[in-house]
Formats: sequence, structure tokens, C-alpha cells
Amino acid sequence: MGKLITHNANALRFLMTEDLYDLGDADQTVISPTIPIEVKSEPVISEVIPESKIEEAPNVSFNYLGENNRYFLIVVDDQTHRDLNSAHREMLMKIMAAKKLELRDLAILNLAQYPDSHFNQLKDFFSCNKLVLFGIDPQKLGLPVMGANQPGKHLDVKVLATFGLEEMAINTDKKREFWNVMKDF
Repeated sequence: MGKLITHNANALRFLMTEDLYDLGDADQTVISPTIPIEVKSEPVISEVIPESKIEEAPNVSFNYLGENNRYFLIVVDDQTHRDLNSAHREMLMKIMAAKKLELRDLAILNLAQYPDSHFNQLKDFFSCNKLVLFGIDPQKLGLPVMGANQPGKHLDVKVLATFGLEEMAINTDKKREFWNVMKDF
């Protein structure tokens, strides 16, 4: 079979399956041994932003339990423990097991370790699509007002604010009320 040489633009579209990129030099003619192609550069327009208007987003890092495989963030406020009280952790994991979720599916964050955190920081770091707040006022994170156990949505994240884990450990009615919402969350 001989060499395939063509100057037909329609045939070239089928023969040249790789992307070509213009590197921004002035009008050039690119010469190939078999196919001549003329490349014309387009002007590149870039906007210069004054340094005073550039807002530096602080790099925030969080220590949390779990692996966050399902992008499901659980936020607690435990002032006495670094991560979470073992009894509360056990209760929480039983609730999540009923939803067929394991610790590797979740990210459990103790907000007491990061008191100045904001919803946007949490969303960016965890890439969460579901957020459950145990005993935390949503407004503390910059979220709109939400009633207890009334799911809402904020910036494509399903949010549920509920009672604290300590309250649910003491009061089974509160735990039941939470579960009735959580099983469909």
C-alpha cells in the first residue's frame, strides 16, 4: 500500500485523530513531510487582577475519623475528647450500620478542634454531598437557619441538623426522631 497523501480538509479530519495545539506564536506555517497545514494563532486575552483584590484562601486541613469514601460528613462537638467519646462513637456507628454505612464511608469531624471553621471550608476539604450536624447550630458554620431534624440543601449539599449525641444517648425519643429522618436522608 502506498502513502496516503491528501489536501482535502474533510479527509484530513478522519486521518488526523490527535489534537493539535497552538502555542501562541505569530502566524506560522507548520510543514509536515506529507501534509501541509497552516496554523494561525488567535490573540490571547488575559485579565490582570490587582494584588489587592486577590483573596488568599487559607489552606485548611482537618483531622477526622473515617475515610470519607461516600462523601458523607458527620460533625460533632465534643469538648472533652480529641475525636469522639467511645460510647457516642459506638452509638453513631450502630445508627450508620443500619443505613449500611461503615466508618470508611464516613468522615467524622469534631468541630471543637476547629471552632472557626466555615461550611465552605468543610465542603471544599471533604467534597461532601451529605452533612449531619450533631448538636451544632447550622448558623455557627454559616448555614441558613434550619429546624432540628428537618433536612435542607445548601450549595448542593444535603444538610441535617439534629440533637447532640449526648442528648440522644439519654433520650430514646430524640434518637427515634432522628432515625425517622435519617433513614431517608
